[in-house]
Amino acid sequence: MSKPIKVVLIEDDLEWLHSIQTIIKAENDIELVGYGSTEEDTLRLAKDIDEVDIFLVDINLTGAKLDGIHAAYELQKLQSKNDKKWKVVMLTCLGDKDVIIKAFTAGAVNYILKKDVHNIANIIRSTYAGNFTAIEAMLEDYRDLKYEQQLTNLTQSERIVFDMMEKGYSRQSIQKQLSKSNNTIKNQIQSIFKKLSVKNIKDAIEKAKSGGLEK
Repeated sequence: MSKPIKVVLIEDDLEWLHSIQTIIKAENDIELVGYGSTEEDTLRLAKDIDEVDIFLVDINLTGAKLDGIHAAYELQKLQSKNDKKWKVVMLTCLGDKDVIIKAFTAGAVNYILKKDVHNIANIIRSTYAGNFTAIEAMLEDYRDLKYEQQLTNLTQSERIVFDMMEKGYSRQSIQKQLSKSNNTIKNQIQSIFKKLSVKNIKDAIEKAKSGGLEK
């Protein structure tokens, strides 16, 4: 018998948590290896559990704040940093197209409406098997589009400076490589911050990478 699909469940509603746990535990090929109810739980479990195949994350973990979407984005960053292979499936009562698109932008590859929770085992299996490669490719293109949309108002010179900042160049290094004065680079950086509505380099890069996702 092949190894079971390892799942972490993040759900703040106890009734739904117990219902989904019951469904998963009834399946011989799926194993619930952890569960929690907050974004903090999500990141802790991602770091503490060595092997996870699927994260099931509720879109709303605190009221109606859509913080499950931000949790999905943080999982995407951890995945890239630590070379993990997990996939994120969003749980939602909402059929709102814009909300679902935000979840995909944040790194989710699938979703399930809670009214269809009886089908969750099949959703886990199909997601794990990767039976939607074309969709994943489309989502990757969409995330690239959202990234570029955040930077569309930058001038060509500002975009060059931004790209160098994203690669980790210091202001002094940028100034030297581009043969520009300190004031010119300083003004360009401040213009970038203003156009992106941020206050520092870290937030500028984060906003672009997240496609403008706000916590």
